[in-house]
Amino acid sequence: MDNPDFGRGRSASAPSGYGQPQPAVTQDQLWRVLLRVRGESAVQEDQRNDASSHTSSDQSSYDVTAATEEDTEHFEDDEGEDEGHDFEGIEGNDLEQELDEEEEDRNEDPAFDASLVGLKEISNLASFTVSSYKPGCGVKELRDDDVNHYWQSDGPQPHRLNIHFIKRVEIRKLRLYLDYELDESYTPTKIQITAGFSPNMTIPYTMMEFNQPKGWVDVPIEGAGGGHDGNSLCCWFIRVIVLENHQNGKDTHIRGVEVYALDDSADTAENNPVEDMVEAIDDYRDRMAAMSIHDYDEEAVSRLAAEKRDRKARSRKYTPGDGGLSIPDFMREPEIR
Repeated sequence: MDNPDFGRGRSASAPSGYGQPQPAVTQDQLWRVLLRVRGESAVQEDQRNDASSHTSSDQSSYDVTAATEEDTEHFEDDEGEDEGHDFEGIEGNDLEQELDEEEEDRNEDPAFDASLVGLKEISNLASFTVSSYKPGCGVKELRDDDVNHYWQSDGPQPHRLNIHFIKRVEIRKLRLYLDYELDESYTPTKIQITAGFSPNMTIPYTMMEFNQPKGWVDVPIEGAGGGHDGNSLCCWFIRVIVLENHQNGKDTHIRGVEVYALDDSADTAENNPVEDMVEAIDDYRDRMAAMSIHDYDEEAVSRLAAEKRDRKARSRKYTPGDGGLSIPDFMREPEIR
């Protein structure tokens, strides 16, 4: 049967199946609940977005910092490499410069010590004259030890340098200082050397040609025929004739001239007081031994002669200064200086 009161005691908002009645919920309350739920969801979403954005920003900042540090490291490495390259380049330049200096040192003439080879400078025994010269560039500058000073001619070619000695000399070495790098067209390219008794009695001795001379140039004298060994130039007068210059230059420059002869008083291997002293002592012993032998003892005489020959064959060559023996100056022959 149908019950007309069935369902009246329950609220319309109560779900079916519930035994107790539920309070009535109005539409406004429902809208408030929905808005609150939506608001909380929006806040949570914003918080999640903020958190994610904060995390990403931290990560990006970390990446930026890391990248910056990495770039800095790369930059420092690159700078270090650049500095290394620059340092290597500097080392290479210094090395090249040192090699160039060594090569220049090798090309430069070594200092000539006449005493080591038993020579002496004899330019003070001669008078020097030139065919022409510019004021301030004459014989005085030519004879100066400073090669920055020079003789410069001032006239037509050929240019002549005359060296007149006060006595007969045996020239062992004749040197001229030429420098193409400083003089260029003033540098001689062809020079003739003549020698003889006087300015009017000379004969050509040698002809010399140069390309780009720099430093002391030796005139070839070895084998000239003079002296005890044929390697000296014996004369009273020498003339140096400049025939041509570089680039057809008119005037010429000669920055120095030196003339050397044998020094008889020098303690050389050929003139060594030690040799003379040892020889004198040996001769004295031989004379004493010969005096103690009877004339009829031919065997003893032949034995003494054989010992003398063996001793000379085995005798060593003394070098200058051995034994500390040297002839004092007051015992030497006087020289004109």
